Amino acid sequence: MSDMRKMRLAGLLVGAAVAATAGLAGCASSASSAAQSPTSKLVTLPGTATPSVVLTPLGAQRIGLETASVSAGPAGAATFPYAALLYEPNGQTAVYVPAGTLTYARHFVQVDAINGGQVTVTSGVTAGERVVTNGAEELLGVQNGVGEET
Repeated sequence: MSDMRKMRLAGLLVGAAVAATAGLAGCASSASSAAQSPTSKLVTLPGTATPSVVLTPLGAQRIGLETASVSAGPAGAATFPYAALLYEPNGQTAVYVPAGTLTYARHFVQVDAINGGQVTVTSGVTAGERVVTNGAEELLGVQNGVGEET
């Protein structure tokens, strides 16, 4: 990946984080939200080292969470919609995969190619899994401590 592309992607991530923070702040700013319980939290699932994001039904509704299926691509590679692909500040690529009811685990992926609206990866997810396509930026924000709740 070129340095210019990395810079643009980092800028997009910062923009998404700012947007997520603004959206999260708006969710928590109403007087009635003080009485509500948090709509997301981080938990470490048994057998894993990386915390997963757990949403309440309200949290999932607020971010409009949607998923798409991972398909088998050429030579056994996995493909999924570009909307699921996230970029960490260091340029590393990741997706969120459902790990249970309203629980989403971050998987780091190795991108092989991006063709139009499809991403082909050589590791990180396999055909048959699902990836978060809408709401992934908010999950990343929660995971990285951008906001307290969604």
